[in-house]
Amino acid sequence: MGVFNKLFGSKKKDTENSIKSDFHIVKVLQISKLTKESVKVTFDISNDAAPDFKFIPGQYIDVKLKLDGKEEIRSYSICSGLNEPLSIGIKKVEGGKVSTYINNCLKIGDDLSISIPRGNFKLNDPNKNYVAFAAGSGITPILSIAKEIAQSENGGLDLFYANKTADAIMFLEELHQLQSDKVRIHYSLSQEEKEGFIKGRFSQENIQKVIKNDLSLLKKEGYFICGPEEMIVNAEKVLKEFGVSGDKIHFELFTTPVLMKGNVTIDAILTEFSGISQVKVILDDEEFDFELATDGGTILNEAEAFGVDAPYSCRGGVCCTCKAKVIEGIVKMDANLALTDGEIKDGYVLSCQAHPASEKVVISYDE
Repeated sequence: MGVFNKLFGSKKKDTENSIKSDFHIVKVLQISKLTKESVKVTFDISNDAAPDFKFIPGQYIDVKLKLDGKEEIRSYSICSGLNEPLSIGIKKVEGGKVSTYINNCLKIGDDLSISIPRGNFKLNDPNKNYVAFAAGSGITPILSIAKEIAQSENGGLDLFYANKTADAIMFLEELHQLQSDKVRIHYSLSQEEKEGFIKGRFSQENIQKVIKNDLSLLKKEGYFICGPEEMIVNAEKVLKEFGVSGDKIHFELFTTPVLMKGNVTIDAILTEFSGISQVKVILDDEEFDFELATDGGTILNEAEAFGVDAPYSCRGGVCCTCKAKVIEGIVKMDANLALTDGEIKDGYVLSCQAHPASEKVVISYDE
């Protein structure tokens, strides 16, 4: 909370009038059991709402619900193709309130609040040739990408998908249907040996073996990686060691980063400012003013403390839900695993990771 705990001339808005109007109440159309610990949830999107739910394969939606009297928001990747009803895949996480509720309690016909599609992990051109590495529930956005490539005229995909055991493979039936000369799927198991499967997890050594066995993989036009952080780090490092340009590598992380660290600023000019910053947050054409120390909490946390109904989801710099544009001043971020270089250059920050670094800062969620 800000040093003086003081708010100048701001007023709290009703939740339904806030930026969270990006959310729609939809009905659950179908729930399909994928594995013992995961489900596919399909939504009934009305014709009126359909334009808001147009997506690019690879993107995600936020799911919002109230559990034990507290609002919870989680991000889940879209697994459906463009010509299919909107669906997401959810794997039950140990201790995960939302994923456990969806897997164990959600029913067909229930109402659920979901956001419009978001995210920068996406397939912009299906008519190119790609490589994808996925592990566990990381297959979810890759499946949507694979479906679009399968429908393309000239695209192709080599997909390497790792799980602990065969029983843990999500979307197995849909993956089998996609297997073709256009979409080539290679499975790996780390805790089970099975004919036709690669043995082991995607360590650096095993990824190196995969590439050495087929050097044509290095000639592809893009690389998608999704799964546990360690696997992402391993795949990215190996690809770069083999000479793959960093701008061809795209990854999606589902958890708060541990191995990937680093500060990111939106301004290359170093500033020595430290102290109390005057922060203005613009949300749905309303302005909220407060003071925040440069070494204090994040802009998102402070805004919430003063009644701003700012958007958020992961709070770990992984998703784009809390993205805002810096209109004035300098902001530094603790981490960024969601914004593109272009978005950072244009002044966008993740407010859950943002701290003021100048005397005055103005950020807008409306841009």
